[in-house]
Amino acid sequence: MPKKSIIPILLIVIISGCIGAGIKQGKPPVSEKETAVSDESLEKAWEKADRCTKCHMAWSWEYGYYRGWDRHGFISDYSKHSPFGYKDPYGPGIPINTFHEYYYTDWWKGPWLDEHRSVVPEMHFDGYGPINDGVSKPEDFTGKVIIVDQSGSGNTATIQDAVNRADKGTTIFVRPGVYKESIRLKPGIRLWGAKVKTTIIDSGTKSSGIIAANGCDISGFTITGTGMDYDKLIFTAGVHAVDCDSTLVIRGNIFYSNAVFGILTESSRTGGTPKNPAARYIKPENSMKLLSFKGYSNPRIIGNTFYMIGERAIYCIHSSPEIANNIFMGNVKTVGMTQLSKPFIHHNVFYRNNVSLNINRSMPIVSNNIMLKNYWGQRVIEGSYPFIHDNITWESPWYKEFAEDGRPVPYKPFPGHGELEKNPVLAKPDAGNFRISQSSPFKHKANSRTGYGLLKGYGIQLPPSLPCEKSWAEEFLHRNDTTEKIISEIERQNGLIKILDLSYLIEYRSFMNVKYDSSGNQISVKIDPEPVSGTTCQARMVMSRGMRYKKYASELFNDGKTAPDSGVVVFDGERVRVSGGRFKTDSRDIGDIHQVGERPTRENIGGLYMDYDQYLNGAIGPGGTFYFGYLRILGGEVLPKKEMVDGHECIVIQYPHLGTDQIYKFYLDPSIGYRPRKLEHYFERC
Repeated sequence: MPKKSIIPILLIVIISGCIGAGIKQGKPPVSEKETAVSDESLEKAWEKADRCTKCHMAWSWEYGYYRGWDRHGFISDYSKHSPFGYKDPYGPGIPINTFHEYYYTDWWKGPWLDEHRSVVPEMHFDGYGPINDGVSKPEDFTGKVIIVDQSGSGNTATIQDAVNRADKGTTIFVRPGVYKESIRLKPGIRLWGAKVKTTIIDSGTKSSGIIAANGCDISGFTITGTGMDYDKLIFTAGVHAVDCDSTLVIRGNIFYSNAVFGILTESSRTGGTPKNPAARYIKPENSMKLLSFKGYSNPRIIGNTFYMIGERAIYCIHSSPEIANNIFMGNVKTVGMTQLSKPFIHHNVFYRNNVSLNINRSMPIVSNNIMLKNYWGQRVIEGSYPFIHDNITWESPWYKEFAEDGRPVPYKPFPGHGELEKNPVLAKPDAGNFRISQSSPFKHKANSRTGYGLLKGYGIQLPPSLPCEKSWAEEFLHRNDTTEKIISEIERQNGLIKILDLSYLIEYRSFMNVKYDSSGNQISVKIDPEPVSGTTCQARMVMSRGMRYKKYASELFNDGKTAPDSGVVVFDGERVRVSGGRFKTDSRDIGDIHQVGERPTRENIGGLYMDYDQYLNGAIGPGGTFYFGYLRILGGEVLPKKEMVDGHECIVIQYPHLGTDQIYKFYLDPSIGYRPRKLEHYFERC
């Protein structure tokens, strides 16, 4: 790492905590005109960013999903010219931080919550014709059959050529081979792979594997290789289903090693969804408004295996697919949803994933699934109203947020009847056998529509069997014996702390001299020999039995201006209340009769206000709190070489998952319970 490209940020004493922000009332849907920006601004924005940053940037543009990186260091709306890093977003003379108002709005209180849905809708496992078990021959199908064979013994060598020749009702029978093409289907076609593990569609990252259509049956393929086109800043999927109804069936496939989406199912916006990325862009100030869509896409996704997917094995945008009898294993994230999606998710198995369900502003029905050993479990976040019942959950928590130490904050499923937290004892999941074993306490519930997990029966498509040999979730989180040992020891040490009563001083200084134009774009940056901005904060904090009290006095300076502040903060384990100071208006109770909003405290919006700097959003407090959260949430990599800090041998934990632009390093001393001796934070943007 060249020295001239490193910007060090130093924090001296830090504690973590959380606080709420402003409330906004209901807003009308956003028009396309409101969301559009110019192509030029998109092309220039973050042009020097690394690939990870570009992915988060494009995700925010496309889906109005201003989370992600904002949690871990960058406070930005991603529409600015490549920033080198914002300073305190509440300080003087810098751009507005949209993140401040994102989490604590009550926008979800709307008439859509009054919609009454049955918590036990009709299930559709079969009725789609013969199952694909890998033994079919072309002559088994009635009607027109087109054979695709790369060796030349079929009717054509490419799948798209077969589609072009096909009529409604045609079966396209694809023999084994690797088909490096993107297929755009026509309505009413059966697309049938002869052998699921050897009939492979790999379109690359420039386009989706299959663009689906109504009336189609897609079965018997391994679909792989899609991800993000970093030149065009667009995402691709294994199967992309836009405005498709329940006559589209996707079953008996393997979705493997797709970097972003296995299946993307979405509905077009009212007036049509713009194909130009610039016109699809959702401004941060509009991110809490609901877009207007012309309908619900509701394909059926039955009996597939999703393995080693990066972002979302299935992603629903204002859609309501039925997702049943699938295996999700080793993925970073599995089923995600946004924009008031209503998927019916039942009789699936989720195993060794990071996040099994990411429920964002949506109303899914989740029932009869088995959730086993998923690290972050099922996340229920802002504006969601899920119906959850009759699932088996083991080492896969339902949660709303992370606490200071990285543990998930529990969410109580609603209505929650039939929910069980027990080991289902599956046969041999690592070997790909996800059946309920004879030693399971649920063996009497196997293969039952009122039971759990995969269903087997006549005409029901079973997911292809694959061993779960590895997990992107485990790689992403650096789950190994070393990190587990560190986490266990920190938990033990933290358990010994009953009371904290301390006074401390925070001094933060930044040498980044950044100039902005009138719109808040960064127009220049340089490293000055003297500090150009910073924070000084003195405080006394008392912690006992989950309660915290703090009295503080602070001063920010930047661009020749200062902003003094003082106040008292009390945290009761659920809510932060502030008396006095510039954060007083952020202290409020948020009524949430559905228990669907995020808890009105967070670990990273100022902590217990000025417990640590806003810009860094991390903590290594005297109680040893949020650095543990980083270790647990982000998955710190233990570097092989130990280093000396003030005469103490420390192990070094690095967090590279923020993209190569940002690097966090914690130097942990095993002799004091892996408390940190030093924290480093680097930017490589100059």
